[in-house]
Amino acid sequence: MSLKGFCKIIILFLLFSLSLQGVFSQESFLTLDKDLQQLEDLINDTIANTEEQQRLLEDLKSSLNESGNLIASYETIITEQEFLLSNLRKQLNEMSETYRMQSALSAKYAERSRFWKTFTLIAIPTTSVISGTVVWVLMR
Repeated sequence: MSLKGFCKIIILFLLFSLSLQGVFSQESFLTLDKDLQQLEDLINDTIANTEEQQRLLEDLKSSLNESGNLIASYETIITEQEFLLSNLRKQLNEMSETYRMQSALSAKYAERSRFWKTFTLIAIPTTSVISGTVVWVLMR
């Protein structure tokens, strides 16, 4: 074996070693590329999920604001209704007082009416008898 042959064997050995590393490197690059693609897909999915969660959070915030506005509106309506009920109670008490006064006046009127009815029933015939007697006495 000569130096030329030996150099050829060493060169072939080096080329073979490099080609094996190249094959493994290429396979490693393919795996790395696949892993990077999966990582990119995972990042895109995470961004999409984060955006969806942000949108849902904004919707929830909007719903909570609307609910707060509705609660404030209901509180205002309830306050107004309490005020109206208070006024209604006051008017009802005033009407009750008026009814009591009218009942008392009605009782007095009934008493006086009974008195005048009795007086009239007795006074008219009595006056007629007295007038008739006076006229009869004068005519005689």
